[in-house]
Amino acid sequence: MYIKIREACKLKGWTLADLAEVSGISERSIEWYAEQKRQPQLERVERLAEVLEVSPAWLVSWE
Repeated sequence: MYIKIREACKLKGWTLADLAEVSGISERSIEWYAEQKRQPQLERVERLAEVLEVSPAWLVSWE
């Protein structure tokens, strides 16, 4: 599963640190997801998508 975290952050003008602060998910976890070292649980995909204002499907390349 490819996570488009960096692309979505770039569209908002955010860093991964900004995303961590707004989402409440640790920066380390977000880095792991962005680097595809770990796959987030569905609830985290939904939280990231909500904060980034994208669909969960887009975020994980389902669309």
